Amino acid sequence: MGSAAAGRYANAGLSPIEADAVEWLDGFYQLEHLLCARMWVMKLCPEASAEVKLATLVHDAERHFPGGPTSTPSDGFDDPDYLFAHSIRSADIVEKWLCERSPAPDEGYIRRVRRLVLRHEIGGNWEADFVQAADSLSFLETSDWLTVEWVRSGRYTVEQAREKLDYSVERIRPSLALTAALPLFESALQALESAHDTDIDVKCQREIASSRSLLLGLARE
Repeated sequence: MGSAAAGRYANAGLSPIEADAVEWLDGFYQLEHLLCARMWVMKLCPEASAEVKLATLVHDAERHFPGGPTSTPSDGFDDPDYLFAHSIRSADIVEKWLCERSPAPDEGYIRRVRRLVLRHEIGGNWEADFVQAADSLSFLETSDWLTVEWVRSGRYTVEQAREKLDYSVERIRPSLALTAALPLFESALQALESAHDTDIDVKCQREIASSRSLLLGLARE
């Protein structure tokens, strides 16, 4: 596919429940974002718990299922109504998926994952702050094609799309994550400002970003 993303997560070392989650979300246009966020949370916090890693991996799950709030809000990317609606719906969907597993994880595990998914946009304690930071870092690193798509489609102007990049950096709390974010921000901003001139193949990037087999380097069926 001509992208560095293809096969990038082949050695991700997913646990069985994480591998099942990736299969569950196969076809989601931001699947790469989720895998990259999990990678970042492990870099930021090598001692991350199983709950932190899974919550990071599934934090945007609701966007894969019809009926949720738009992922391109009109009242700003920091609009609390949007952030809370998105986070609560994701937490509900993830909790339901966990409870329907056989055997289901213990209630304490499910409760901790739910709380972290609920907080992935706002942070609030050290674990949630790392999940939030990983979400931001991953968006900056993997979603240049998405912001370009926003601009090319007319959904946002360059200035409006830049607000998402700014917000992604501004909300980061851990200092080591903020340091890591700055070069990613500059690269993402450069791609955005060249949205109409860049050679980014948005269709190709969307296919890769949503494909479990491509991202994990699996043989295509």
